[in-house]
Amino acid sequence: MASSATQAPPAAEGSSKFPAWAKLGAIFGVVSALSILTWGPIGVSGTYPRFIGAIFRRLTPDLAHANPYLEKMGSFLRPETFLVVGLLIGGFLASKFAGDKAEAAEYIHPNETTKNKRYRDAFLGGVLIVFGARIAGGCTSGHIISGITQLSVSGLIFAAGVFATGILTAKMLHRGAQS
Repeated sequence: MASSATQAPPAAEGSSKFPAWAKLGAIFGVVSALSILTWGPIGVSGTYPRFIGAIFRRLTPDLAHANPYLEKMGSFLRPETFLVVGLLIGGFLASKFAGDKAEAAEYIHPNETTKNKRYRDAFLGGVLIVFGARIAGGCTSGHIISGITQLSVSGLIFAAGVFATGILTAKMLHRGAQS
């Protein structure tokens, strides 16, 4: 018999039998589909080279216009830019108004002995992820969110690979931290 800690809480009278995450997932799916219908597929990694392009166009217009990649990326003012700004604002507001405070971060790697070293490693990891996303022609939000919403076979395969690799990596890091 399962313990009370593993059993789902009973549904309240008149409540839906769908959990909150399923309702939010459905809303996310509808909003994603409407976004694709309105603006086209979305992703956030393109925002970073567009930002660099905007800076270069301001500081050294000749160099910016001579760079085919920056020209191809186009204007900084696109829906993806506002998605990135919204993610930053939303994350900040959630951290300020959340009732529960997050647990202290674990120092997984041997050289992470301070918060600053952990932030450095997280920043460098983020830079590498964006660099890899640009080489791959898009980021996880473009490949997974837009791809799955459009029922793209490549999006589904990429999502399966990302989650499988993430689970495997987390298990390996967790095992390494315990030894």
